[in-house]
Amino acid sequence: MVQTNYLVTTPNIKRDYTFVVLSDLHDRPYDEAIKYVKCIKPDAIFVVGDLVDRHLKRQDKCLPFLRECVALAPTFFSYGNHEIKYPIISEEEFLSTGVTLLDNSWTIFENDVLIGGQTPGRYRLKVDWLRDFEDGNGYKILLDHNPEHYKRYLKEKHPEIDLIISGHAHGGQIRLFGHGLFSPGQGIFPEYTKGFYDERLIVGTGLANTGYIIPRLFNPTEVLKIELKKAIS
Repeated sequence: MVQTNYLVTTPNIKRDYTFVVLSDLHDRPYDEAIKYVKCIKPDAIFVVGDLVDRHLKRQDKCLPFLRECVALAPTFFSYGNHEIKYPIISEEEFLSTGVTLLDNSWTIFENDVLIGGQTPGRYRLKVDWLRDFEDGNGYKILLDHNPEHYKRYLKEKHPEIDLIISGHAHGGQIRLFGHGLFSPGQGIFPEYTKGFYDERLIVGTGLANTGYIIPRLFNPTEVLKIELKKAIS
């Protein structure tokens, strides 16, 4: 596991923030990830989906993981495709951990940061909330599990969203010469697998693999640290 750091500057905040991004646990052990979070001491934690594993039908570690996150910092959780296709954990159970669940919805953090969560598979059904989100006053961060949604739905259609954070691609599974080879939703030689794109989209490689047989090679699991700094005019 590695820690990857990103620095983002904006005039639209009153103070500096440190955020941690975690995604794609797939019900695997999480002690190492929690150690990273403890060292970073973030202002908030963003958990961007796929905590359960629909292929292996596993979910035991999901809620304890969220409880440990909440014990360290305010935690915002948005669904991944595995939660949607294997809905074994109810909304009430997620909320019982103390997380803020963002299911096609948004909230305000510290008065000047707006945090939204887009649920996979529901863009065409529920987009009005995104317009309200864009109209809000503050720096706007959208948690969207699927990075391929950036070009398809967000890049041109929702320009007022400042930062989009995704997982799902698992770094492209096998990475060669800085590029991933495969991602669900993007196919062979995917465009968005790991990194900072257009200074708007950050994609993490996640904390684990799924039950699929495709291995991870040259592609360590990842905890993201995002430092959001107030721009000096």
